[in-house]
Amino acid sequence: MNDKKHVYVIHGYTATPTSHWFGWLTDQLHSLGTDVSILAMPNSTDPDNAAWQKHITENVKTLDEQTFFVGHSLGCVTLLRYLQSKPASVKVGGAVLAAGFLSSLPILPGLDEFTAQPLNMTQLKTQILRRAVILSLNDDIVPPELSLALSQQLDADLYGVPDSGHFLERDGYTRFDKLFAVLKDMLI
Repeated sequence: MNDKKHVYVIHGYTATPTSHWFGWLTDQLHSLGTDVSILAMPNSTDPDNAAWQKHITENVKTLDEQTFFVGHSLGCVTLLRYLQSKPASVKVGGAVLAAGFLSSLPILPGLDEFTAQPLNMTQLKTQILRRAVILSLNDDIVPPELSLALSQQLDADLYGVPDSGHFLERDGYTRFDKLFAVLKDMLI
């Protein structure tokens, strides 16, 4: 078994690999000797679920207990749907989901195709060995109760951060210390 850990970051709607705190997180993980891939999800301003699933499938090279994921916003449900498409025997080391959701967002109905079909949470709980959800108490895009519901359905550790908006650069998020601390704990 490969003992080198690899973290894949799945960004959200309108984002790119250089948005928000992704570059900072890459630097922090490299300092731990961890490989990092921030996937450039296609057409993030008008995302298509099938295209995003295909992109993850083409770019995630290994799925094992040394593989970890970070999802942000739309990247969370996208990641979970990808993992669910794999055999139930596939196990990954962990996932940290920031501002995630599983149901329709009133403010962004154009993303409903990503949440239209329910996920098999029983399967996902066996596939993802360590699970954490981070929510902002004043998220103006993903209501905190949707991230809370995600953590409950996934039986994930939950971390609430006050006054952090949607964890975007415009909210002051060019680094994400809480997420790094939670992920680092999984990696050690």
